[in-house]
Amino acid sequence: MRIDAKAFGLACGTVLGVASVLATVFSLWRGAGQTIGVLSAVYFGYSWSYTGAVVALIWGLIYGFAGGWLVATIYNTLSARGGS
Repeated sequence: MRIDAKAFGLACGTVLGVASVLATVFSLWRGAGQTIGVLSAVYFGYSWSYTGAVVALIWGLIYGFAGGWLVATIYNTLSARGGS
């Protein structure tokens, strides 16, 4: 069984992007900035703000798509070699 790499990448990117936005917005509402501030080490331009939530969405989409696409491509390559 093959996985559509683009679709899987888009799904992973969407999930990671939305999760990053939700984590940022909820931490803004609850005042937990130090905990979520770790994202600034991963997402270039991220800050603990609503603008930072948009930056997190963009980077989450990019990183999630790249990771999902890579996982699906590796899976497809290995499953083709396995003869299943």
